[in-house]
Amino acid sequence: MNDDALDWQKSFVNAVMSPEEGRVISGLSGSISAAVATAIYRNNILEGFNESLKNVYGAIFVLIGEDCFREIAYSYGRSIPSLSGDRNAYGEHMPAFLAHHPLTREIVYLPDMARLEWASHEAYSTAEYFLGHGLHASLRLVESSYPLMALWQLCQHPDAEGTLDLDALGGDSVLVVRPQENVLMRSLSPSEAAWYRALLEGHPPDQAAAAARTVEPDCDPMLYWETAVGDGVLQQQH
Repeated sequence: MNDDALDWQKSFVNAVMSPEEGRVISGLSGSISAAVATAIYRNNILEGFNESLKNVYGAIFVLIGEDCFREIAYSYGRSIPSLSGDRNAYGEHMPAFLAHHPLTREIVYLPDMARLEWASHEAYSTAEYFLGHGLHASLRLVESSYPLMALWQLCQHPDAEGTLDLDALGGDSVLVVRPQENVLMRSLSPSEAAWYRALLEGHPPDQAAAAARTVEPDCDPMLYWETAVGDGVLQQQH
């Protein structure tokens, strides 16, 4: 690619992605003005970001509303453009972005909800195989000071009546995995979360059981093992 073509590509990106509405793509000709053509390009590209991110962050969309989400998506697209032709690879920085954006930084549980949704997105896209320690490759553990699963379930039925008391419900540890066709997400007890955390850190089953009993002395780690094997989350080691 020669320097002129590269310079034009850079100017195209700068014009289309600029928040300044007066910027236009240079060198355009045709029946419509450069300003209108630039606006069409800009809208198509930014709406592409919006739709792509909405497909991943459906709960965030419900929680903040269409207009706010579009503003966030446009801002995200301008700040963190896609580096891949695969839309499924786009959006991983949304949790940190929400934590610092002026429109959302006061909604303190949003970054954790975004982490949960990105974990689900990653789990869905992960290939079918088991890691060396027997856990399914798609397995994620998302931990938060907020009741993520209750919030997520509320977002699946936005027209349902009722409210959530975030302080009363407390924190959550959510298992995210796709052992079969669909992604499985469920809240874990503190001891089961400790058991999974230890396995994810590479500890052997006996140490994972000890970690669980440290949290809840009367828990049954064997039940966690049997449930994980039955759900296809853990491969029986021979």
